[in-house]
Amino acid sequence: MRLEMTVIICSFAFGFALCGQSKYTTKWDYYNQLENRRNVIISALAGQHWKQGDDARRRVYLAIAKVHSGIDREIGIKYLWDAVRDRSFVWGSFFVYAMMDTYLRFDQELPADLKAAIKKRLRESFIEDKGFTENHKLQYRTARYLFGQTWPNDPALPDGLSPLEGKQEAEDWINDWIERTVTVGMYEYDSPNYHSLYFLCFTTLYDFTTTPLIQRKAWMVMQLLMADWAPEYLNGNWVGAHSREKFNQVTHTILNSGTATPFGYLYFGNSQFHPEIPEPFYAALLAVQNFQPLAILGDIATDRSKAYVHLETKAPRRGIGICTRDIPVWKYTYVTRAYALGSSYGDLSAIENHRWDLTWVSDKDGSTCFFINPSYSAEQLLRYFDSTPENIVPAILSQRPYYKDPNKWIEGSPFEEVHQFENTIIALYGIPKDERNGHVNGLFSKIITTRVTDPSGWIFCDTDSIYFAVKTLTEGNWHENQDHFRLTLDSRKTGIVMEVAQKSEYATFQDFMDQIKNNALNFDLKKLSAKYTNSRGDQLEFRFPDFRKVNDEEINLKDWPLFKGPFVNSELGSKVVTLSYGQDSVILDFGDFSIRHVAME
Repeated sequence: MRLEMTVIICSFAFGFALCGQSKYTTKWDYYNQLENRRNVIISALAGQHWKQGDDARRRVYLAIAKVHSGIDREIGIKYLWDAVRDRSFVWGSFFVYAMMDTYLRFDQELPADLKAAIKKRLRESFIEDKGFTENHKLQYRTARYLFGQTWPNDPALPDGLSPLEGKQEAEDWINDWIERTVTVGMYEYDSPNYHSLYFLCFTTLYDFTTTPLIQRKAWMVMQLLMADWAPEYLNGNWVGAHSREKFNQVTHTILNSGTATPFGYLYFGNSQFHPEIPEPFYAALLAVQNFQPLAILGDIATDRSKAYVHLETKAPRRGIGICTRDIPVWKYTYVTRAYALGSSYGDLSAIENHRWDLTWVSDKDGSTCFFINPSYSAEQLLRYFDSTPENIVPAILSQRPYYKDPNKWIEGSPFEEVHQFENTIIALYGIPKDERNGHVNGLFSKIITTRVTDPSGWIFCDTDSIYFAVKTLTEGNWHENQDHFRLTLDSRKTGIVMEVAQKSEYATFQDFMDQIKNNALNFDLKKLSAKYTNSRGDQLEFRFPDFRKVNDEEINLKDWPLFKGPFVNSELGSKVVTLSYGQDSVILDFGDFSIRHVAME
């Protein structure tokens, strides 16, 4: 059901022209290309088939594409019947959300007996368990809110709440999530896997709520979630630091790089849709929806004509067994036309954390380089999971066997800290003697054209349109893997320095190497400190764990805003987010849920 206020918002979204050097020449160009990409996704996914052994969620999302498009519509109906009849598992948050949306979206197209079966299964699934992570909780509440709206007078559900009571609890939780997110930042932040699920939930609320204020809130949150993403989008890649990135995705850039990849393709473009990658199916539901983002976001995501720094603050860890330091995550991302260097400081707010990396533009998969201490401890896990010191490690290993792999490429380490200024980063590692994995690994993709280890200890790389140099503060050993080389540093106190440049900044690769070797670098492993003057003349000084200076000015992370950069800005606690591009600005005020457009003369 569309509400009258939607027309006001949509007319506002189309109300300004695009400018600058983005991929899109006009607002109409952006929306026309968006519609074309919708059709690409729907057609590709509607043509796919589910088979036994596939992810059970995929069956539902392929059904959505088939029913919507008419391609194999009857097979889509069968998939929905099969999903309802499959009693091999309890419907958790993923299923109650997707099936609630499906019921409402295809209300006039589904057979009456199938609709009754979906409703019955939904009723059975509203139990006291609302999921553990915030994306689980949001999916559950989205379904619960809409169930109560659709059947307000039904009997009490299995958790004892009436549909209306469940709807109110869900609405309260969603409002609280919005309040926290716009005030202190998103907890499960910038996840290549789960950010898209937050987005999906609010598109569903936007489409089906009958309350105008909830619809306005949903629309504004969707713009915020896209604005959180757009400045860190580079030709299909979500660059920089992430929470909740999977172990088998973090080394990829084009293929198998997270569920967000097709979402970026849909809303930002400047990339390709790869329907064969794992879990692209979530995009089916997004593509059939009619949500139109602000066209300014297409500009922000694709104009890389000038290099820029983008800062963010993310919320301290919330939930079970949480540390009491109340330290947030601070993100620093430097974006250019050819590459991005991104990092995060402060608390490790989630499992599957990816603290920093270099990502460059390439038509080949795996255009990334980073280092990691593959940390592994019960103490870390107890900050996230509700368990005991004796049981936590066996429990997690049963779910995530990779966790104990000494050469894994994901999971944040409390013994790693970084300091970045634009194209240069210093990472320092102080690993205790009792830590299981007392080494550091560096990933060097095999797509790197040339890699030279100089007698000075610098490692120089020439690849695509960039050069980069890496200096390890202790010696390492090289190991060859299928698609990358691993450099292992076995010292518990060590560090690395990395500097990156576009090839256009130097006449030759040799000139780049000569310059780097002439840059001043001093380090003290006993004090675990480093000072480096980069090729631009900027001096970075870093002492583990949290003393940072740039050009003799100490960095105070507590002064960082929620967002700061040329495109997206917001002060912590202000609840006001400003999107800017060229001569236009859009102001999202989450204090009074107002939207203002400012066109500068």
